[in-house]
Amino acid sequence: MADYALPILHAVFVWWFSTGVILYLDGLPTRTFKWSMLGATAIFGVALYGLYTNAGDATVSGAYAAFTYGLLAWGWQEISFYMGYVTGPRARPCGADCRGWRHFWHALETSLYHEISIVVTLAVIVALTWGEPNQVGLWTFVTLWWMHESARLNVFLGVRNVNEEFLPDHMEFLKSFLNNSRPINLLFPVSVTISTIVTVLVAQAALAPAATAFEVVGYTFVATMMALAILEHWFLVLPLPGAALWNWSLRSRTPQAPAVDVEIVAGFLGAGKTTVLRRRLAAAGPDLRCVALAHDCAALAPPGVPVTQTASGARVERPDGQLCLGLRDDLAHQLKEVIASERPDRIVIEPNGIADISVLMRVLNRADIKPSIKAVRLTVVIDAGAFMADYARLPEFLKAQVQTHGRAEDPKADAPPPVFIINKADQVAAADLATVTHTLRALNPSARIVTAIHGVPEGAAAPPASERAAAARDGATPGEPPAPGAVGAPGVVGAAGSVHHTHHHHHHHHHYHGPVPAGAATGGGPQPGTRAADGGGEVIVLDLRAWSADLTGRLDPEGLRAVLDDVARGTYGEVDRLRGVARSGDGWMRFEVADGRTSLTDGGPADAAEARVVAVGRALDGVGLRQAFEGCAALTQPA
Repeated sequence: MADYALPILHAVFVWWFSTGVILYLDGLPTRTFKWSMLGATAIFGVALYGLYTNAGDATVSGAYAAFTYGLLAWGWQEISFYMGYVTGPRARPCGADCRGWRHFWHALETSLYHEISIVVTLAVIVALTWGEPNQVGLWTFVTLWWMHESARLNVFLGVRNVNEEFLPDHMEFLKSFLNNSRPINLLFPVSVTISTIVTVLVAQAALAPAATAFEVVGYTFVATMMALAILEHWFLVLPLPGAALWNWSLRSRTPQAPAVDVEIVAGFLGAGKTTVLRRRLAAAGPDLRCVALAHDCAALAPPGVPVTQTASGARVERPDGQLCLGLRDDLAHQLKEVIASERPDRIVIEPNGIADISVLMRVLNRADIKPSIKAVRLTVVIDAGAFMADYARLPEFLKAQVQTHGRAEDPKADAPPPVFIINKADQVAAADLATVTHTLRALNPSARIVTAIHGVPEGAAAPPASERAAAARDGATPGEPPAPGAVGAPGVVGAAGSVHHTHHHHHHHHHYHGPVPAGAATGGGPQPGTRAADGGGEVIVLDLRAWSADLTGRLDPEGLRAVLDDVARGTYGEVDRLRGVARSGDGWMRFEVADGRTSLTDGGPADAAEARVVAVGRALDGVGLRQAFEGCAALTQPA
């Protein structure tokens, strides 16, 4: 039994430990890369020399040595690629509209030199061991190559777990080629089947009665590596924390900065979360360094404060000392940058209106980010007049939003309950407000519910006693202040301690006129058999997708109205909501499509950085939308 157990343990340990060392070195500052690469190259040379001198040694010790040399030779391929020394002619991400063979070619371009290096190294190993009895090192290298290529193709075609946290920061562009839009792809069963057949055949050779001690050890090494390949593939598709095996290796990537509090301010487009976020920043005070990561950073800029476009995205430095940054797709990398460079006390994240909070929580719980975060709190801003319609259309998504919890500062403590801000409470009847509150309370009994007017909790201007009683019976307390120490819904407090309200009645609202969902009408909780939406990706939530584009030039109003009508009719897919700002003549236009209705009004910012359109929905025709808006601009150009 030891003849099999010892090679298995040796193979598993050397593979696991060497992988972790490479990940650790890849996460160190780039100034260390030259020394790591020099050391790896020296080891690579020793490995090739060892394979050559050991090729004639058909003993048990010779099999151990050849396996180790083959694995070390492969390690040079990995470290040279992820440190950026041997990659490919392309070092930039692929566009969101790139698909098919063109996308595949772009992916190949990112690692073309790396793939050539593997083939050249394989040819060298074949030449060094040609005609000799000890081929264990060669077959170890070939097995690792198979694991590498098969896993890379499966990640490209689509799997549940792409393990992007293993990518070093300087290789972030590779994320555009990692596909987690589907839990599995058609190549996966082929890869696993081939690997399983090979594993069984090699294991049979190792167990053959006529096998020598050298053959037993050699075949066991190869069979073990093939079994690890199968395990590695299943980790790609099963909801298992396979990446946790190397969490220790990600410590080199953890920003060394004071721990920060994180708050997620979520909600659908138009719910008022941007208004809430403005008040968060205004209430932070000069002694609290706060950084906001917002989907629309320009909306947080006070009047007269410019939006600076940097290589890292939009940036707004507010007069009160707080900082606003445009939320990037590579949130994990952006968080590490912000924590290390800005050293904030608090980070407030305002995601896209369709962002899946569970995806954000997974990013915040990554091994290279979690140690820098003290606690995570969740605030969900809800449009009082639109919630029931949203709940009727997207019940699973809304349940996932409101049933998510944050993370406590003390790991042993319970997670802080989310705070629900029912915004625009003055624009709905008391009965409707009670229905919304009752539904939220049923979905998440532990949550704190606060009614608000234009993002400010009700307090100074309390509603009539009858309405307060109606709301209180259903669990909401108008004007209830946040609990001490909690990230609730702070208002703007004046010298006398009163809360100042600002009423805006120019918003467009949509209401639900169909039958109320059973759970909402009765106040029941989630229906049996339902579950929270799976957060398989950072862009897609259930079947919703987001599309956005910058708008250059001046748009023709009539042409824009025609485009909006086409959007409302479903010409460019099932658009849930679309809104934007664009130049027109000497001024600006704001436009929106919601619930099949279009809105086009004059007025807007004086900053071209805000000329932009954003849409969310299903099966969006991004190319068609872009061409349509570009056509509006072309109509205004001189012939």
